Amino acid sequence: MAEEKIFSAEVYHKSCSADWIMLIHGFGGSARTWKKQIDFFSDHYNLLVLEMHKGEANDDLDLDRICEIIKNTLNYHKIEKAHFLGFSFSSLICLRFAVLYPEKVSSLVMGGGIIKFNLKTRFLLFLAITFRGMVHYMILYRFFAYVIMPRSNHKRSRDIFVNEAKKLGYDEFCKWLDIVPQTRKSLSWLDDLNDDIKVLYVSGNEDYLFLKDTVKYSKKMSNSRVEIIDNCGHVCSIEQYDRFNNVVFKYLDQMAGNRSL
Repeated sequence: MAEEKIFSAEVYHKSCSADWIMLIHGFGGSARTWKKQIDFFSDHYNLLVLEMHKGEANDDLDLDRICEIIKNTLNYHKIEKAHFLGFSFSSLICLRFAVLYPEKVSSLVMGGGIIKFNLKTRFLLFLAITFRGMVHYMILYRFFAYVIMPRSNHKRSRDIFVNEAKKLGYDEFCKWLDIVPQTRKSLSWLDDLNDDIKVLYVSGNEDYLFLKDTVKYSKKMSNSRVEIIDNCGHVCSIEQYDRFNNVVFKYLDQMAGNRSL
């Protein structure tokens, strides 16, 4: 029997009684992009922080295969169920995972959440796919990072993601770029999502590409809500990490209280 593929992951174990949070970085990111969340939430929860761009588990990927490997990773670490904390593109991975494996999901929390790619973002994706063989991938990544995070207060977030993306390499960049169009049916997943799974979207009010659609389409999800952080861009988990962490912690704490009633 072939060994099941898993993703590399960092484990932070607080106690056997604590809930688990699985943190899933965005496209081109790494566990490092969750540093402020690891520092905060490791005092309250057990954490499993994925590194999806490391190791050999990322060969021959498609979206559902990624979800299967995430499930294998949970099983490998003997985690029956977890809260999923995704960011940007990985929010779509989390949503798809919850549709395929609802029994493994306690809740979904999406930082800089994406529900669908609109006309503008689909055009940007078309440019990336068209020019990836002509232009160095880091020029493309820097360009898109600036489009998504254009303001001066977004610079730190932009720099962190660009520096992490330098470690990707061209082949890994292309592999994951090809997965993005596989989310085109993401709106239909909203109808397939288990109503018992609660969803929190946390976005900055300066998230110019994704916030409008997140607010609009989250209304199709009966157990979802959106929290908006003022004076903040797409990467709210870095730019205003204190406020982001407090919003998420309060949300998870409320759910724990409701379960105990």
